[in-house]
Amino acid sequence: MSSAWMEKTYTIDGCAFHTKFRRGSSGVTIVFEAGYGTSSETWNPLIADIDDEFGIFTYDRAGIGKSGRSSAKRTADQKVKELESLLHAADVKPPYLAVSHSYGAIITGLWACKNKPDIIGMVLLDPALGDCANSSFIPEEMHKADTSKMMTEGTHAEFLGSLQILKQRQVHLENMPLLVLSSGERTTQFTTEQDWLNMHRSILTLSHQSGWIQAKNSSHNIHHDEPHIVHLAIYDVWCAACQQAVPLFQAVN
Repeated sequence: MSSAWMEKTYTIDGCAFHTKFRRGSSGVTIVFEAGYGTSSETWNPLIADIDDEFGIFTYDRAGIGKSGRSSAKRTADQKVKELESLLHAADVKPPYLAVSHSYGAIITGLWACKNKPDIIGMVLLDPALGDCANSSFIPEEMHKADTSKMMTEGTHAEFLGSLQILKQRQVHLENMPLLVLSSGERTTQFTTEQDWLNMHRSILTLSHQSGWIQAKNSSHNIHHDEPHIVHLAIYDVWCAACQQAVPLFQAVN
């Protein structure tokens, strides 16, 4: 099967979205969801070393990278609708394996709740979700964002609103393989390292087949600092999804 990349722009509700897609020999497509205010180019070094057996889909959310701005609300439920529309427009069919970073995990989490049969597993990189819906919490990339990004990607209030939407619609993922990767070198002042790790451990209750890994030599951008760990996590989730027999993960304490 050809692994040629297709780079296309699709218009959804009046907004032009930039996408990049290749098909894989296994029929499974990895759908990548970047962090707050971050373009899909953040994944380029990581996806360069992913085998052709996996399809890959990346895109820029509205107002980010090569995508146009949208007049629609910028809460997670709207962004999930846009993702679903893009996958349909690009003819990217399930099954999907979701990989998301930080704020992107909110979108992935809500997407998985809506489309559980279509998603075979998830890898969450330093996710900005869990028991963190309080007024002081800000994802690291949101803290660094300028006003223009907040106008296009969403304000802190919309971020908290997205967390509440996810909390209201959260369903148990049953045996969906789920791996949470936490950074080992945090710099943000808004949460202590222990609070951050506790938030991540709380996510593990969403699946009967979940695991946690701390990337001790990584900053918030684990996929940049230790991409080999992310590659292994993707393959671990893929193997677990294929077997669906005994849990393959062991939490790292």
